[in-house]
Amino acid sequence: MQEMLERILVDFLKVSGVTAAGIIDVDGLIIASHSRGMSQEDLEVAGGLIAQLISAAKDVSNASGLGDVCDIISETEKGKFFVISADSVFFWFFTESNVNLGYMRVQAKKTVEKIKSSLSG
Repeated sequence: MQEMLERILVDFLKVSGVTAAGIIDVDGLIIASHSRGMSQEDLEVAGGLIAQLISAAKDVSNASGLGDVCDIISETEKGKFFVISADSVFFWFFTESNVNLGYMRVQAKKTVEKIKSSLSG
């Protein structure tokens, strides 16, 4: 399973504008990750911080009655980052700033389906 998840991420990094991608569990532990410029240590730190972000988003969502958190998208001055629920894990990735948001969402949804399939098989 680990090898399959690694392959899925390597393939996703071929999408134009994607700079890093990973899969974390609910505690922020890295299940798999790949990057074009981040060290493994930086990827692990990112995973932990993303888990904190998910927790905060869930708190906001629950307090406001909006339901479960499915996706988190943030646009920054130097890029974008996405966090998408994939059942019991989260798929996250970073992009360059000029990527098309709609295209990224479509590519991410396809990748999430591959992750889910890999985890259930």
